Amino acid sequence: MRLDAPDTLNQPWIRLYLSLVLLLIMAHASAFAQSDTSWTVATGRCYSTDVTPDEGWRRARLDAEANAVRDILGIRIMDATFGVKAESMGSANVESDYFSVFSELSSSTTAGRVVAEQVLSKNLLIENNYPVYTVQIRAKVAKDTGNPDPGFKVGIHLNKSIYFDRGSPDINDAVKFSVTASENCYLYLFDIMSNDSVLLLIPDRYFTNNLYSAVDGPAGFQKKLNSLPIKLRVGLPPGKNSATEMLYLVALKKRVDFFSPHMTKGALGIIPTYKSAILDLQKWLVMIPQNMRTSASASFTIRKEQ
Repeated sequence: MRLDAPDTLNQPWIRLYLSLVLLLIMAHASAFAQSDTSWTVATGRCYSTDVTPDEGWRRARLDAEANAVRDILGIRIMDATFGVKAESMGSANVESDYFSVFSELSSSTTAGRVVAEQVLSKNLLIENNYPVYTVQIRAKVAKDTGNPDPGFKVGIHLNKSIYFDRGSPDINDAVKFSVTASENCYLYLFDIMSNDSVLLLIPDRYFTNNLYSAVDGPAGFQKKLNSLPIKLRVGLPPGKNSATEMLYLVALKKRVDFFSPHMTKGALGIIPTYKSAILDLQKWLVMIPQNMRTSASASFTIRKEQ
């Protein structure tokens, strides 16, 4: 599950900026609540070679709708905050600050929906030999007025808190976990890795049925996990003797599959930076009413075997 990547987390004052991210999102969304709907113009894109043209246009339109909702609700502040941080910060190793942003995404991201839209333009471009479907829309956005469902809960539980990198992917410790949920739901599990990247674990090509059955309970879902042909083995980035990672679990009452244009193609769906992953997760969550989603997370430490 481990890919080598440069360490891009060496930046001071990061705690201040990442804390402001969540505060600004909620403050801006609260201001929007004073009005029912608002119009905006937004553009969406789909970069892909493995979809039909109809699917490419559909994904581009959905991306435009998500961008419209994010714009109206004020969630664009996340982009600006990351821009300031990237330009002005220097060095400190604080993966945990990013983890706190991930763990609070579901609770801090308000939701909205496009209630009317007009397609202004559609363009198909070629960038680096890849087709890029681009759609611009004028959209009317309504804020979701619902509140989180206090009875809808999900949990993820690790078998231990420390795992060892023993020098080879074949013998490194495997992360084992169990899941609990209060009702039937669809599960989306992400590994927030220590090399500034995010791996979508569930669903994937080996685990397509991400439905958690309350009737079958934790044992039933564990049986599905145990049938997987692969194990989630840890691994340290080059030059590190220890690192922290986090499993981030999102549960939805209705299936709304996660899609990221930044995700690598192949056996492992990896988003190459925390910034891209957070923004893509926001685009996904902002279209899902708060009473239809909940989340949980669990952190663990990886150490090099001495």
